[in-house]
Amino acid sequence: MENFFNLAAMLTAASPLLKLLLAVLVFLLFWIFKKKLTTLLSKLLYRVLNHKKQWISKEKLDHSLIPCNSVFALLGAYLSLSLIGWAEYPLIVHALRIAAIGLVTWILARFWDDCSEFLLEANEELDEQLNLSLSKTLLSFIRMAVKVVIVVVGALAIIAETGTDVTALITGLGLGGLTFALAAQDTASNLFAGLVILLDRPFVVDDYIETPDVVGTVEEITFRSTRMRTLTNAQVVVPNNVLTSKPITNWSRLQKRRVAFTIGLEYGTHSEKLSRCIQRIETLLNNSPDVVENSSSVNFDAFTPSNLSVNIVYYTKEVALAPHLKIKEALNLQIMAIVEEEGCSFAYPTQTLHIQKD
Repeated sequence: MENFFNLAAMLTAASPLLKLLLAVLVFLLFWIFKKKLTTLLSKLLYRVLNHKKQWISKEKLDHSLIPCNSVFALLGAYLSLSLIGWAEYPLIVHALRIAAIGLVTWILARFWDDCSEFLLEANEELDEQLNLSLSKTLLSFIRMAVKVVIVVVGALAIIAETGTDVTALITGLGLGGLTFALAAQDTASNLFAGLVILLDRPFVVDDYIETPDVVGTVEEITFRSTRMRTLTNAQVVVPNNVLTSKPITNWSRLQKRRVAFTIGLEYGTHSEKLSRCIQRIETLLNNSPDVVENSSSVNFDAFTPSNLSVNIVYYTKEVALAPHLKIKEALNLQIMAIVEEEGCSFAYPTQTLHIQKD
């Protein structure tokens, strides 16, 4: 760069007009070839970034480097102003620095926006290695937080370039932020509760959960609230701090679903028939592909006032409510057929009244 200025000074020492024409020529060259220079830079970065692993596509990298057109135009303007000796004026120096900081901030923000998809790939790798899968809401928050940090740092650098005391500004913002936080305690509580939900993951989108206040399917999780769809198809918006402060039953995370009920047979049922009914029902449940292996239990439970009570317990592999009910219905019909085939009858709640004659 120094050799360039020395050469330019030698060529233009005799004529200020020639110096001005050379400055205009330099600016025009950078202006005309700025897109080609950006394309060349994009190809170089693409090879460097994707040397071992595909981090970003060519299209997204080109999109991220669009502000480089302005960077090369600014570089041409700086060289032109340096040729005619104007680049040393304080006002122009500050203007060039502010423009450069703004362009770098713009490039970094766009580049992070286009490259942050690797967070999803990193999340999949963490889930495979450490069983640490992060929700899309949390990943979106991380992407936005980093982008905000880039913009804020760039803005502070521009403010500092104007001569403003950044330390005093940050102190004032800190006091104002404290006042704002005190006035928005409920919002802050919901925000931290949202982070707890996203990190601890007691439930995720599409889970069917139950709390003391609401029962339904989770539709959306934000940092302030959780939206749920109830069985009546109404949407309920629950503040996150309300959810995290009460017990949550997540029915979608059942590993198996329990069925327990009793059937009552008439007191006139012969013991052998009752024994065969119990054995056949137990065989039915043990051989069913929909029932968890070795989870069934069929027992003659008690002599109740109106029937012989048989207790039946088993677990279905299917935990979703609708398929679970279909399995339960099919097994109930088969149990009913077994009772009928063995010549037994279900008992009704009855009472027998004996009248003694005088």
